[in-house]
Amino acid sequence: MFTCKYCGTEFLEHQPNCPNCGAPIKISESKGKKGEPKSIREVCIKYEEVRNLYLDETIDSKRMATVREQFNIPANETIIMVYDDTIFGNNKLGFAICAGGLYWKNDWSVETKRTFLSWQAFAEREVELDTYHIKLGRGDAIGTAGVGDSDARKQMVKLLQEIKTLML
Repeated sequence: MFTCKYCGTEFLEHQPNCPNCGAPIKISESKGKKGEPKSIREVCIKYEEVRNLYLDETIDSKRMATVREQFNIPANETIIMVYDDTIFGNNKLGFAICAGGLYWKNDWSVETKRTFLSWQAFAEREVELDTYHIKLGRGDAIGTAGVGDSDARKQMVKLLQEIKTLML
């Protein structure tokens, strides 16, 4: 059994790329210790109780459509988890953890050079919390002022740092 470390899809025969998200599959990948997450989805499941985070099966169709439109996520991209940074829950701001990378949209007050990082590019970044922003290095940041809770912000940074360890 093979498992894609990006989206968690399992398949019986080795393939050069994941049949779900297209990520490269390496046979020589080191396996995590027993009980450690082996996919992005497994990491996300650990954080699904954090305020304003929605795991794939809990994302209703209206929210999913808004996220795709607002964050410029291609129709063929698999969305694993979404963070809603809006006060009214309309998901026009926040970030999405997808099979192919991290997408985000900030309000006017948060400067960022990009709004997407592939997992390969993300793996090379430092992830840290700076009051109301998740800093991703190289001029990139995700606004998190809408959460209104420093513990939730810390949990989101921890989530992203755990995903980063899967990429190394």
